[in-house]
Amino acid sequence: MFKIILSLFLLTYASLLAKDYKLELGLGVGSLYYPNYIGSKITQILTLPLPYIRYRGDYFRIDEDGLSGKLFGINGLRLDLSISGSLPANSKQNGVRESMPDLDLTGEVGFQLIYRIFQKGASKLEFEFPLRAVLSTDLTNLKYQGVVSNPQLKYSLDYSHFSWTFRSGIMITDENYNNYYYEVGDKYATASRPAYNAKGGFSGIRNRVGMTYKKNAWWYGAFISHFNINNAVFKNSPLVQTHDALYCGASVAYIFYTQN
Repeated sequence: MFKIILSLFLLTYASLLAKDYKLELGLGVGSLYYPNYIGSKITQILTLPLPYIRYRGDYFRIDEDGLSGKLFGINGLRLDLSISGSLPANSKQNGVRESMPDLDLTGEVGFQLIYRIFQKGASKLEFEFPLRAVLSTDLTNLKYQGVVSNPQLKYSLDYSHFSWTFRSGIMITDENYNNYYYEVGDKYATASRPAYNAKGGFSGIRNRVGMTYKKNAWWYGAFISHFNINNAVFKNSPLVQTHDALYCGASVAYIFYTQN
C-alpha cells in the first residue's frame, strides 16, 4: 500500500515536469509467499488485485523493481531514489511472538548510489549501494524504526520479450531496526523466550532472481528471493526460528492504456 500511494504521487508530480515520458496503466492480480519476518518459520500467502504502473520520464521511473528517481548521473555513476518496505505480521499467529506487539506495515525511503560496471548489448552489470530510513505505521501513527542498507551486484539481461535480473548482496541494519524485529523486552520475557537486545551490523545475505515477460497488452512477472542470516548479528535472538527465508511472487496484468 505504501508503494502504491507513493507511486501515484510521484507519477502525477513527474508527469507534470517531464517533457518526454512513457506511461502504461493496467490492472492485474499478484500472489506473494513470504514469512512473517526474516527468521520466522510462520509463512503466509497473500493474493490480491494490483494496479499495473510503468512510467519512464526525465526524473522518475516506476516498474517491477519499484520506484527510482535519477538525481544525478555522470560517467556511469548515478544517484537514485530508493523505496522498499515490508508487510505487517500478527503476533498471535506466531508462537514465539505470542503476547508481543504486532509488527506493523513498514516503508523504507532513501537513496541509492549506482555504478555501472559494464554494459554490452542487452546485458548490464551494476553495483548498487542503497541507504534507507525505515518507518512503521498502524495507519494511525508513524514511527521511526532505524536504517537499512543492502549493497549488491545487479545483472540485467533483456532478450526478446523477456527481461531477467539477478541480484546478490548483503544486508546491513542498525540497532533500532534489529530491535524492532528481534528484541525481547523484560516485560515480554518468559521461560522459553529470554530477554534479548539486538545490535546493529551484518544482517545476512540476499540473492534474488526476477523475470518479466511482456507481449502486446499482457505482462507477466515472477521472482524468488532468498535470505540467509546464519551469521547475522541477531541470530541468537529467541525470535529467530530459522536462518533461511524465502520470498516468492508471481503476477499477471492487462495493459489498457499506453501514452508515449
